[in-house]
Amino acid sequence: MSEESVEIAGFGPLPCLAFGSAGAQERLAALVIAGRKRATVWDGREANPTVPGMAWAVMAAGRAVAVIETVAVGRRRLDEIDAEFAALEGEGDGSLAFWRLAHEAYFRAEGYYRPDMWLWWEEFRLLAVLDADLAAAAPGHVAAEEAEAVAKSLL
Repeated sequence: MSEESVEIAGFGPLPCLAFGSAGAQERLAALVIAGRKRATVWDGREANPTVPGMAWAVMAAGRAVAVIETVAVGRRRLDEIDAEFAALEGEGDGSLAFWRLAHEAYFRAEGYYRPDMWLWWEEFRLLAVLDADLAAAAPGHVAAEEAEAVAKSLL
């Protein structure tokens, strides 16, 4: 989550967020645009600025690419994430096995991982696509996610 904001025509100033690490932001934003990614999590030790009804500018490579609205938000332990929520995150093949593998790697790279760590979770809906080029590339990003799951033998 971020405290920065950006002015979006028709929405006014919106707080910014980017999904994942710098190298994954464009792909994850493309999954949002494709309608596949409808949820996210972040470290539960951080402050939670999110409330239902809040709109966010989704960022990738420093540019706003979409607008989302928070539908629901809460807190639970990583080991309590279920298959339904993993599917809402829409990464890889959408399975809980892929979700666990990817999130363990992410949080380890961030310097903090425990199977029972607390996470904030958020479900959201897409309000607007701002980047036509990323929208056109979104099917390729979805295919790359699925290929990554196959490569990790999770399909």
